Amino acid sequence: MKLSSLRRSIALLAAVVRTVSASPTIPQIINADTVTLAFNGSIDFNITVCPEIHIFGARETTTPQGFGSSITLIDLLNNTFPGRVTAEQIFYPAAGGSNAEYSASVTAGVQAVVQQTAAFTAMCPQSIVIMHGYSQGAQIMDDAFCGGPDGVSLNSSGVSLVSRQTASNVAAIILMGDPRHVDGFPPNVGNATGFGFAARPKGFRCPAFENRMQSYCDSPDPFCSNGTSIATHQGYGQEYGKQALAFILGKLLIS
Repeated sequence: MKLSSLRRSIALLAAVVRTVSASPTIPQIINADTVTLAFNGSIDFNITVCPEIHIFGARETTTPQGFGSSITLIDLLNNTFPGRVTAEQIFYPAAGGSNAEYSASVTAGVQAVVQQTAAFTAMCPQSIVIMHGYSQGAQIMDDAFCGGPDGVSLNSSGVSLVSRQTASNVAAIILMGDPRHVDGFPPNVGNATGFGFAARPKGFRCPAFENRMQSYCDSPDPFCSNGTSIATHQGYGQEYGKQALAFILGKLLIS
């Protein structure tokens, strides 16, 4: 991909700043180091009982720390299983602005996905884990689970970086607006046939996780495809949230 195209994409990403508040009803891990939960946004307590379902959400570029647009699907899952779901945001910069800043952010994000999922699944090996990444958040989850290379951000060649316990616990991976989108990838959902600005090579496969993954991208999207519609990029939660939830439910072995 040409650097000029990457610069244009990053500049456009940086212009899409959306502040989305996390649902106050979902217990959240708010400190990735101490693994402390915040319930209803006010009461801190240590995990004494592991949840049935735990969902990791990774936000889009330049959005303040939190869940960003991933909150839409997180809310749907929580409403389906009230009191049985906890949610954890991925702690990473979600930076844009320049090639170097974006690449450094992706590098940090991939590391955060690997470390946070390993910490949680080691502590709660019986919990079902759901992964949901939006835009750059989808890119870091894509890289963590399916490997690289990814420019200067990730040099590994198609090797998953997540722990064995994480791989075992993950039931579903939902990516929306993933810059790594490539036409023909089996998990693809949507009408996009173009390539994202950090696209995988044609024919790429992720055999360990393909059957647990869906990647949503429509052709007007300027980041996962070659379109010009910011609204399309911002709208996957509303457009496909229920479809993604149905996919997750099909993967869960609980009622």
